[in-house]
Amino acid sequence: MEFFHLIKATQKSGKPDAIFWQSQKTEARASLALDVALEDAEIETGRGHDYLKPVRTDFPVFNDLPEESIIDFEWCKRYELGEDNRTWYPIIKSEPEGENKQANNLHSGAGNSSTEKPALLRPVSRLRLPQRLIAHLINDTEEKEISEERHIQIGQMENDDSNQYVQNLLLAAAKVPDIKELSAHVEWNLVSAIKQVFQRDQVYTVGSLEEFMTEWVSAPETRTTTVHKWLFDKEPEVVVKDESIPSTTTPVLITVATLPLRQRILAQFISDEYAYHVDAEQKKAIQELEMDVDNSYVQNLLLAAENVEFFKNASEIDIFRVVAALKTVFPVEGKRTELSLVMRFIRIWFSTEHIDRGILIREWAAGNRISNVQRTDSGTNAGGGNKTDRNPELKHDLDALDLEIALATLSGDFNIYDIPGAPYRLAKDIVSAKDSPFKEWSAALRNVPGILDYSRAAIFALIRNAHPSYYLNAARLSGYINANLTESNHENPKEETLVAARHAPEVSWENEINQQVAAEKAEVAYGGSTQGAANEPQVENLGGGVFSIDGLMNEKQPENDDRSPVNEETTSDVQIEKTGSNETPDSAPLSKGSAEIIASTSSTETDCSSVAERTQSDLNESYSVERLYTHLMVDIEAFGKKPDSPVVSIGAVFFDPATGNTGSEFYKIISLESSMAWGGIPDASTIIYWLRASPEARSELVMDDAIPLDDALLQLNEFITENAVDGAESVQVWGNGATYDNVLLAESYGRTGIPCPWKFWNNRDVRTIVELGKAVGYTPRYEIPFVGEPHKAISDARHQVKYVSAIWQRLISN
Repeated sequence: MEFFHLIKATQKSGKPDAIFWQSQKTEARASLALDVALEDAEIETGRGHDYLKPVRTDFPVFNDLPEESIIDFEWCKRYELGEDNRTWYPIIKSEPEGENKQANNLHSGAGNSSTEKPALLRPVSRLRLPQRLIAHLINDTEEKEISEERHIQIGQMENDDSNQYVQNLLLAAAKVPDIKELSAHVEWNLVSAIKQVFQRDQVYTVGSLEEFMTEWVSAPETRTTTVHKWLFDKEPEVVVKDESIPSTTTPVLITVATLPLRQRILAQFISDEYAYHVDAEQKKAIQELEMDVDNSYVQNLLLAAENVEFFKNASEIDIFRVVAALKTVFPVEGKRTELSLVMRFIRIWFSTEHIDRGILIREWAAGNRISNVQRTDSGTNAGGGNKTDRNPELKHDLDALDLEIALATLSGDFNIYDIPGAPYRLAKDIVSAKDSPFKEWSAALRNVPGILDYSRAAIFALIRNAHPSYYLNAARLSGYINANLTESNHENPKEETLVAARHAPEVSWENEINQQVAAEKAEVAYGGSTQGAANEPQVENLGGGVFSIDGLMNEKQPENDDRSPVNEETTSDVQIEKTGSNETPDSAPLSKGSAEIIASTSSTETDCSSVAERTQSDLNESYSVERLYTHLMVDIEAFGKKPDSPVVSIGAVFFDPATGNTGSEFYKIISLESSMAWGGIPDASTIIYWLRASPEARSELVMDDAIPLDDALLQLNEFITENAVDGAESVQVWGNGATYDNVLLAESYGRTGIPCPWKFWNNRDVRTIVELGKAVGYTPRYEIPFVGEPHKAISDARHQVKYVSAIWQRLISN
């Protein structure tokens, strides 16, 4: 496949325009090769440089093409682009005689005043085929240039539906196979022959005009004979006015499917029903809407449609349906809607099954921005769009419902919004083992339509007030659920519902943690063994694959450690982000072997999927307890160093720099083609760097499991939301370089229209803390062994966690 690019110089630079052509298999390869050629030629493009961004044009068919894969500066001296900015034409240098003749024709009798400005002439060869035919039709002599006034006249004739002679001529010309291959002079001869055979005062059928032109074009050696035959032997077919010419009262309809995408969308937008055709008046209204830049609703609709791939391949009926859905969800007369939200809805709408789209529209119109319609095991709508008494930031699906059912089957009373650690772990075991009566309750409730819309209190009250033997009979259990599962206010359950659910606010996770902290404080105060153990530098196995890195620092902790739990009164002393604050304070540092105690923004509610307490005793238990963090280390691999470079992999690790503990990890390989399709622009120097990299590193770029950029970013958002201690907005994101990892990720979010989950003031720079380590004579980056593959995003992120944590602990110990 051939690629031909124009590299246009700015007017201020004074430099010549250039072109570059090449043969490549894909457009992505062509873009990479072009960047390499520009860098080799030391040509910088874009805003603030001497050259604009390269523009791809149609491939010219001339005998003097420059050498392939070489930037050429001579081509633009001989050729120029036509009005469509895609087709190349030779530059025509007008002779003085021709100019004078044209000027005399246009200004006859105007005098020879030297103050008159010359007419603006345009080459006929640069016009489109219909306009060239009309230009030959209205001129008695062959003209190579026309004036601006004549060009306007030709355009008016082309769009004049009442001129039946011209319209039939253009329709017939469009059906002649080889007419586009004719030279300008032969085109002139063809139109001259048409004017001889077909008189201007008659209207001839399209078929008759097409037959003559096809015969004349296809047989160059007998063209004179063809004209003679049609003049004297064969009479052209004339249109009968009463039959063929449309009545002025009958509207001329235009098929919607033949319009450009933007006008197809607006055709359905202005119609209350599915539009197959539009008339001339509707077409005019569509064009006015398309050009109305002050209409933010329409412009957002068109921009969103052009940036969503589903729209480009959608059928007309789907375009009508999604436009009608948008008008329902985002009323035209309502408040202005963000472009990213419109794009998100369109993507979700196309990804949703047809049968679920009505539910999706209803939920979005009610303000519930659901991403999919959840189904029960029986196939009915599971709900999930209503606001309930659960934490709105956490995911609520059928799996989370199972955990609630298991908790409700337990005999003890506890705070149902702040689950203590022991019931939580026991419930997880019940779900995994599918024990009774959980198994029977789960099978019954997972088939109830709209079950996810009911509050947690209603689920607990339903299960805890049932007869102990109901679960043994499926029919009886189903009847009991239908009779007793009723609720009007899902967000604020009644007091009697909480009583029936055996909600005990004092038996909570928070109180349990406070009791354990008090017990640890007493043990430290009277046991006398904890401080001695803390003074020993060692690598301590914390269990679950987690190790303390204090031994790597090769020094003892201070005897009077301010981070000792002795100084901690309760969990309320742990620093958290305050309402209205512009900065997220770092978590309080902890001593070796201590547990991180996490305080959420609401101390009275913890979802069933929230974290259990993290004490040393829990680490030794057989239960797998999940830990939440505030700090997130990210590392990306990209094809470039600029903010708009395409990202090809993302690695992220949650960690606590005060202890060196790590949490959940995230690693995704991204399709390079997808990143470039979203506007990513690679650097030639980075491409060369990757070509020289190890085979293991390069293999990461072409893995079969690479996913689109927008999917990776959405999954990263979900990962951060599920694992951040106080939600995505509080997480502190560490990147290696103040202008690289975080900036490239933020730019990728912007290009895809996906909101960036963290606040800009929570960006943290790894290189800055490395410099702080150097200032105190500590450089663990190269002292700590690197584990994994270099230049693999997840391996780099893990290594950065290790030396950032080591430096952090050294700095706070001083």
